Amino acid sequence: MTLRLGLFGKGRLGSAIAAEAGPALAWQVGRDETPDAGADVALDASVAEAVEAHLAWALATGTDLVIGTTGWSLPDLETRVAGRIGVLTASNFSLTVALMARMATVLGRFAALDPARDPYLVERHHRLKADAPSGTAKTLAAALMAGCPRKTEWTLGTPAPHQLSLGVIRAGAEFGTHTLGLDAPAEVLELTHRARSRAPFAQGALVAAQWLHGRKGVFTMDHLAADLLDPLFVFGGRP
Repeated sequence: MTLRLGLFGKGRLGSAIAAEAGPALAWQVGRDETPDAGADVALDASVAEAVEAHLAWALATGTDLVIGTTGWSLPDLETRVAGRIGVLTASNFSLTVALMARMATVLGRFAALDPARDPYLVERHHRLKADAPSGTAKTLAAALMAGCPRKTEWTLGTPAPHQLSLGVIRAGAEFGTHTLGLDAPAEVLELTHRARSRAPFAQGALVAAQWLHGRKGVFTMDHLAADLLDPLFVFGGRP
């Protein structure tokens, strides 16, 4: 079924989503504009300050909402939604990054087997990106620490034994690069995702919209990934 999509945001990500959506896009508005038509699912690619208003609109109109904006916080999100619509939040829509998050947990588990294996994370984005570290870096860090219990928080400074070292670079026009690493005395393992354009994020947003439609409650990309990616981690009939 082809969904009618609405889009909040006319910035970099919003423009990329609009290009990928094509004729499925029913409307696209800026942060201070109100849609004058309906949609099956709305995608928020605007700014953090506008998320609360867009959620209120979605609840009032009964429209499922995919939130791709970062830097916002609504602690009572689940209470507000209360199963009335479907809401999916994501710091990064790339399915490849979702796969990387699962690999981060495996990397963390491997690090947990030997205290000499020291995990780390480095992320780089264009110089205009407002949040540092990125939402994606925080997601990957959480996934890695979930596998390595001795790391309980991340730090941008010199890490204590319980801290995960996280490096941030803001320079140039980089779309986004994230590297997970494991430094051991005799070897180093690194896993890097490098975005060449915003197309992967836009494509993933459309997949998220399709997956969300018809579901009720609050979800993340992890719920979507559980459906699409977890089967990839089954070997010889056993996980």
